[in-house]
Amino acid sequence: MDAVLTAKEVAKIFKCHTNTIRVMEDQGKLHRLENIPGVKYSAEEVQQLICLGPDVKPLTAWEHKKLEALLREKDQTIKDLRARLTKVMQIAQGGTP
Repeated sequence: MDAVLTAKEVAKIFKCHTNTIRVMEDQGKLHRLENIPGVKYSAEEVQQLICLGPDVKPLTAWEHKKLEALLREKDQTIKDLRARLTKVMQIAQGGTP
């Protein structure tokens, strides 16, 4: 796959009309490359869409940060629960925590 693709090439890959590619762009699913003559798209982004499916909606920066914070919170919860479980197991085996 080339580094950049035209709308026609992307449409061929997805087996759809070029108008559908424009709709995907309007929905924020596909982003037109700037500072390149003509309508071009990143081959890497197209490949990601192929893997994820055309119905996926990319996260906004805010959504991404929110999910990262939630993940950190969940990681801390898991760490805390593992520490508690270790203490319970020590007590159950007759030891002291």
